[in-house]
Amino acid sequence: MKRFGLQMSRKIDTSKRVHEAARHIREQLTLLYRWKDVTEYVQIPTTALASDGTGCIYMPSRDVYEHLGCQSSPAGVVFVDGSFLVFKEVFRYDYPKPEAPRPEIVYLEYSYHYQYPARRSFFRFDFHPEVGDPATHPLHHVHAAGWLEGDTQLPAVPRLPTVSLTLERVLDLIQVNFFAD
Repeated sequence: MKRFGLQMSRKIDTSKRVHEAARHIREQLTLLYRWKDVTEYVQIPTTALASDGTGCIYMPSRDVYEHLGCQSSPAGVVFVDGSFLVFKEVFRYDYPKPEAPRPEIVYLEYSYHYQYPARRSFFRFDFHPEVGDPATHPLHHVHAAGWLEGDTQLPAVPRLPTVSLTLERVLDLIQVNFFAD
């Protein structure tokens, strides 16, 4: 916004940021229960909301998310076939670009990890701008791989570029590809 030839920054009241971040958390949790016909159970997520309005959701917890491996027990959103989804989102209500007409939820970081133990396969959509070399680690990327019997670590590659995703789009992808009938 320009006023008298000067660039003015648009500010968002902190209480508005906190309110919108809390609303996003509620909406994400409500979204998870839309899939009740294909889920065995949904664990209670860990959520946090900082005083500056930055929010985060770990499904089910940061510890479970950070220690995923080939031998991990199903956790988070557990589907009827034994597959499962764990994720993290870090977000803030803000203007996505300086020229944006209105603020919205902006993802500072996310990771949506779907694992299918019976098929020894997983995919994970990531956006974590502070990690890796941009030449080999695209900002938005997907890991999609399998593992061999006895492996304990999930493969870090391939790392394929993708578009920005949301929890809803990932749940739709799971529904269409694994529970279409």
